Amino acid sequence: MRRSCLLLPVLCVSLLLHGQNPRESVIETIAGSSDENVPGTEFSFGAVAGLAADSSGNIFFTLQPLNQVYRLGIDGRVSPYAGNGLRGQYRNGVLATESPLTSPANLAIDSAGNLYVAVERALVKVDAGTKMLSTVFTTPYRPAGSSVRIEGVNAMTFGPGGVLYICDTSTIKSYTFQSGGVALIAGNGSIGEIRTGALATSTPLNYPHAIAVGADGTVYFSTLETGVYRIDQKGELEAINIRLRTDNLKLNDNGNAHTIDLDRPLGSAHALALDGAGHLFLAIANRSQVLRINLNSGMGIVYAGTGRQGFNGDWIDAIRANVTLPTFLTIDSDGNLVVGEEYRVRRIHVSGRIIETIAGNGLPGSAVTGNAGDGRLWEPANVAVAPDGSIYITSSFSQRLVRLNPGGGLVTVAGGGDPFRFLDPGPALEISLNYPEGLWISEVGEVYLADNDNRIVRHLEGDRIENFATTPKNNAEYGVFLYYAGALVTDRGHFYLSDPNGNKVWRISRSDGSVEPYAGIEQKLVNPTGLAIDSAGNLYIADGALNDNEGRILRIDPGTRRTSTVLSHLHQPSGLAFQSSNALCFAESGANQVRCFNLASHSIRTIVGTGEAGFAGDGGPAECARLNRPSGISFDAAGRLYIADTGNQRVRRVQLSEQESSCKETRSAQR
Repeated sequence: MRRSCLLLPVLCVSLLLHGQNPRESVIETIAGSSDENVPGTEFSFGAVAGLAADSSGNIFFTLQPLNQVYRLGIDGRVSPYAGNGLRGQYRNGVLATESPLTSPANLAIDSAGNLYVAVERALVKVDAGTKMLSTVFTTPYRPAGSSVRIEGVNAMTFGPGGVLYICDTSTIKSYTFQSGGVALIAGNGSIGEIRTGALATSTPLNYPHAIAVGADGTVYFSTLETGVYRIDQKGELEAINIRLRTDNLKLNDNGNAHTIDLDRPLGSAHALALDGAGHLFLAIANRSQVLRINLNSGMGIVYAGTGRQGFNGDWIDAIRANVTLPTFLTIDSDGNLVVGEEYRVRRIHVSGRIIETIAGNGLPGSAVTGNAGDGRLWEPANVAVAPDGSIYITSSFSQRLVRLNPGGGLVTVAGGGDPFRFLDPGPALEISLNYPEGLWISEVGEVYLADNDNRIVRHLEGDRIENFATTPKNNAEYGVFLYYAGALVTDRGHFYLSDPNGNKVWRISRSDGSVEPYAGIEQKLVNPTGLAIDSAGNLYIADGALNDNEGRILRIDPGTRRTSTVLSHLHQPSGLAFQSSNALCFAESGANQVRCFNLASHSIRTIVGTGEAGFAGDGGPAECARLNRPSGISFDAAGRLYIADTGNQRVRRVQLSEQESSCKETRSAQR
């Protein structure tokens, strides 16, 4: 049963005042959930990084920010298929869903249904029967005695005989599983303009990134240059001259696409796919269209997409549908074309060319209204508790501010509106936020947030968003995951906003919204994130880069502006919060823990996390739990700790105790 003090805050305070803390600290999840068995059209994501289909009707796609590969089953439900959500070195010989992954991307499936995943510096395999993970090869890979090597896997597909064809940085190669041999198919190893009419292995290639192979072994590929190329049976390279007339963007009176033969450059094809009827499909992301080329006649049509962006409905002719930024294609077991576009995976039925969404709800990662345990967060950055017990969360990659009500319901309170309304104030659910991170709530319940990439400090007033201040910040935050979570704190006269990518802390007047740099001018900062202010007005800054142990907590004297180091040699410190006047607590993102530093005795105590990345421990001692890249932290009036467990896509709450858990003895070994 969930333990909650949100409904009885006075009782909780009373228990704490009378020293009736639990004998051990207890941790629980209060918002966020795993993506298991979710209906495909309720599943939220931004863009896929890989797409494949097996012969049984399953569709697989990669979500890099979550470090996972998902399967859309024939029942229409989505579940993880590879990766446990942790970013890290994969493990051989374990269930694929129990292994970390780093930057999973391109996918391919062999005739036996085994899934191949390109991860950082390796190609791995998920066995169709056992679901175990194993290494195919690590990169760079060169067979013994060979001069040809694979530097990386930028795209891949299977050809006849189970041979895997791979787009490398400047070449195309084939890999034979039985022998482990590698053969050069195209490219001379240099990057440059393609020369057609020559042997494919003698010409430069300009970053090949899409590939398809026909049943006869003919290789088709695209590069950053306009057009698609084919390697003929002599091994020579030729261009498939695909161009559109200006009037080809219009529809005939009967609603069919014009035949396109060719006056206007198309741009680069981001993805290719071949069906069994002699058609080559091209995803042209910059046009938001998919083309179909008849390989026998050389003629082509616009197969899907109006050329406009923004979803305009399903179950219509694909030529009348907006297909936004298509970047991946595959053919399913029934011969239908499957398209990976922004926020959706869609299927175009070969019979009738009707389009439908099979995965994605058109949102980058929404929090589902309803029970908090069913809600989905995406890279939550910060969490803060309002005086009425409501809990506010900046779900950064969801582009939303969400609220967990005292009764347990999770609702979006700002963001998710018109993507073109990203600067102006207005109704909170009609405007668009852009990676919100910093969050501050006053003693009377005023809510302010840092709309990070919009460079705006926003004020939530009822059901409206007002712009309070605009900073000179101009560094984009987006990446594969939330690398650094900016923070927002205040004293009586100013807000302080950390700017991790700009390496500064800004000070903003609460009276007129004027902005000035406060830290990072004379003394260099490195990705400052968490902020806290003590009763004397000293500003504390969590400072430190990803993947190193040179992180620091700094203190700035409000009178002299002199900076001193409070703690050093930390693993990417992030959120900061005072538990008491002498106890400064901090999330150590790189160590997957929350720790507290006593400013008087200079002692440090770990209060949450074993140090091993993962998700575990709910209902048990907090010291024995596992966190994954924790970011913002805060305390409520009852002394409970709230953690944005960013890598686990959850918010967790800890009822603290003075008594340390018995797992204290194992923490150093686990770290």
